[in-house]
Amino acid sequence: MNGFINGGGATPPLSFEALRKDDGETLGSQMRGRAFDLAIVRGVAKRCPWGKPQVIVCGPLREGRPFPTTFWLTCPFLDRRCGRLESEGAVGALEAFLSGQEESKAWERYNGLAARFRLDLLSEAEREKMVREGASLIESLTRGGIGGIRVGSRPSVKCLHLQVAAWLGLGFHPAAQWLASKMEGLDCGGTWISRCGTGVAA
Repeated sequence: MNGFINGGGATPPLSFEALRKDDGETLGSQMRGRAFDLAIVRGVAKRCPWGKPQVIVCGPLREGRPFPTTFWLTCPFLDRRCGRLESEGAVGALEAFLSGQEESKAWERYNGLAARFRLDLLSEAEREKMVREGASLIESLTRGGIGGIRVGSRPSVKCLHLQVAAWLGLGFHPAAQWLASKMEGLDCGGTWISRCGTGVAA
């Protein structure tokens, strides 16, 4: 299936590309060694210049239970870079940045928008199932922001991988400039292409 899929609903549409023929194999290579289920993937939100998935879009339910990670960073190059930055204290630094008065307000709005986008991904059948099973399922998906984060008095970002995935997947972030300065580029230059399976995507 070519083109783009829209989440629909009353909120601005979340657009993403349907999986290409070779994406399943690529994702298997990228996610080797990590718990991953291809069945939850709805499509690709962002590709690298080599045509490989950098960020995928995941459905809001997995085996009928809430799965709040809408955007998943699959690029092994960016995954490694985020890990290095986390070991250097980037999570705390990002939380401190988002604690500013204006940044904190923007962070709260951003997580609310992420929750609405997640709900827009629900199919009609999934919505009906959630209504039948009670309010707790709906509340879980509605109250959690990026990756299910509950917005409190102090910003909590959980991990850098999650924030970079949301930034690239949604196309914006309250700390976009901060993230861009820390990541120092989003392209491996082809040096990590072997970790994404064989060949370059068309």
